[in-house]
Amino acid sequence: MVRRPVVVIDDHPLVSTALVVALRAERIDAARIPVTSGTEILAAVRQHRPGLALLDLDLGDTAGLDLIGPLRADGWAVLVVTACLDRRPIAAAISRGAIGWIGKQESFEQLVAMVVEAVAGHEVLSPAIRDELVRLHQSAHLRQQQLRQALARLSARERQVLTRLAAGHTAADVAAEFAVSLTTVRAQIRSILAKLDVRSQLAAVAVVNEAERAGLG
Repeated sequence: MVRRPVVVIDDHPLVSTALVVALRAERIDAARIPVTSGTEILAAVRQHRPGLALLDLDLGDTAGLDLIGPLRADGWAVLVVTACLDRRPIAAAISRGAIGWIGKQESFEQLVAMVVEAVAGHEVLSPAIRDELVRLHQSAHLRQQQLRQALARLSARERQVLTRLAAGHTAADVAAEFAVSLTTVRAQIRSILAKLDVRSQLAAVAVVNEAERAGLG
């Protein structure tokens, strides 16, 4: 059986070079792809016969997630290799078609062994775990939509007020900054709570903080 080639897309040269050397020792045709822009990465990958792409999700200015679709369209299987401990980006990668993932906190030997299994065409992620991750991604995506819709109900001034509250300012601080009465700010806060469907300023701040973590701020 002809083994599929492997390309390593990782912005840490020591990691990618060590992987290439180890895979070649396993008689696998492996190459390191320079990490530049997404377009240039894909152009470099297309110089190779499609096989298995080892992809880091954090490539500096380039989002690894955005490369999964084009790589798959070109015939590549994608195995995510990441230091990220947050399962949400991993779930997003699996939902976009990655065949599995391995954490960089695992031993180098485990990483190489998993790649060898993937190159041989063996399953590297159980259907149960894949389904769990897809559900996690769907749930996170739904929550993002809910947050986006909730924040869209706020006026520009209400968002400014909420941002100040999230930064630790009091209602009196906000009133002084915008040169309005404390009564006006308190009315704006009541409107914010109603629109976000929460009962306290603390809960409203939690919503805006969650939105920022989700990249919606």
